Amino acid sequence: MRRLFFTGSFFLLSSVSLAQTGESIIDEIKEINKTVTSQHSGTVISNRAMNVFMADKTGYLSAGDDLSFYTNYVTFNSMDGIFTVNHNFQKPNGIDEPLKTLFSVGFKANVNSIGATFLDKQFDDELALTMNYKWLCKIKTHADKSQQKFMNALRAAAAQTLEIAIEKEVADFKTALNKIDTADVSGQNMDTAKALMQQNFYEEIKEKYVTLFSSRQAELLTKTNNFKLITFGYTSFTVTVPLVFPTYTVAPSFTASFAKKHSYPLQIMLQHTRLWESSKLGRLFLTLGANLLFSNSKLSYGVDKINISTYKNMGGADTLHLAENNKAYLGLYQTFFTPSLKARIVYYPTGSHIGISLMAAQNIGIDKLFNVRLGVPIVLINSKKVPAAAVECYVSFFDINHTVKNTEGRGKRIALGLSVGIPFSRLMY
Repeated sequence: MRRLFFTGSFFLLSSVSLAQTGESIIDEIKEINKTVTSQHSGTVISNRAMNVFMADKTGYLSAGDDLSFYTNYVTFNSMDGIFTVNHNFQKPNGIDEPLKTLFSVGFKANVNSIGATFLDKQFDDELALTMNYKWLCKIKTHADKSQQKFMNALRAAAAQTLEIAIEKEVADFKTALNKIDTADVSGQNMDTAKALMQQNFYEEIKEKYVTLFSSRQAELLTKTNNFKLITFGYTSFTVTVPLVFPTYTVAPSFTASFAKKHSYPLQIMLQHTRLWESSKLGRLFLTLGANLLFSNSKLSYGVDKINISTYKNMGGADTLHLAENNKAYLGLYQTFFTPSLKARIVYYPTGSHIGISLMAAQNIGIDKLFNVRLGVPIVLINSKKVPAAAVECYVSFFDINHTVKNTEGRGKRIALGLSVGIPFSRLMY
């Protein structure tokens, strides 16, 4: 019975490993190359290679809802103290499929922020769950015939180089496999053990060389700029669900008693981003978005923060509750929905990792704040010549339309800030 089991295992594993050989891996790479060559729509690299190429070009990462082609990424904004950590989920695609959707889940938390020195810290001691779904548009490449022919030649050379490397690695593996004797795998059936080794080996080199073929194509396109224009876009839908949120101590007037008020800043955001990558003019991002926040008088600066000495001097009646709280507010506390619109434009000159950005956001309804941010985004490149982090230094102009009464004076309406985005782990193919 035991002999029958080992025999069955051997034939099963042999059939799996036979289905995956060095020749079959080479054939898959050739088939990818043939598919790209046969297209006449300006395509210059394979779908998976374009995923790698766009991962570099979408290196602008300043907030949790921005696009990252990496499995994990973190962001931090010093102005509002928002720190996010995010994880992308994706179902396995075929050997050469474009990414069509991305679903990410993450957490957003507040730390000490520069914004705490302006008016009152808008978000404090909060932790929220974020869920984001992105629909990725089809990437369109515009290239002339000469550029396509040049890329076809470079891609064919890359495929041939990998074919030679695969054949050598397979030959070396077979030599090593033949040198294994029974003593090296004591307690196991030799044929079954070798079948397992072959299965593992071919799975590893398939992933290795298909990935290398994609990376090499992306590198060649970046190096040669053999295209006129590449266009891309995505639509993003984000829901932020508060898990931990502050309680405010509020009194409607000096003569009234303080009461605990609870907030639940649920947030929903929809935005669309377009990217134009020109070999001559550079890279341009344009984002338009709409946001809906379950806000309150505290977040919209409709109540005034007050300390105990001022409260006593003004004849406040409930000093006991105020003394127990280092954060108390006077005014009518309300909860309401605040819609807002946002527009952002980011530009990088050709071949430059330093750009310029402009963002404007307008709240609608009770809270009519209008804020503008002017920044200098910088994409940091690592030793492998791929983006390792995105850093943006910016000047934030708060409440340009003067809707908040305690922001009088230029110093209270202008602040310097820094945002950082770091992608890590593997690329999403």
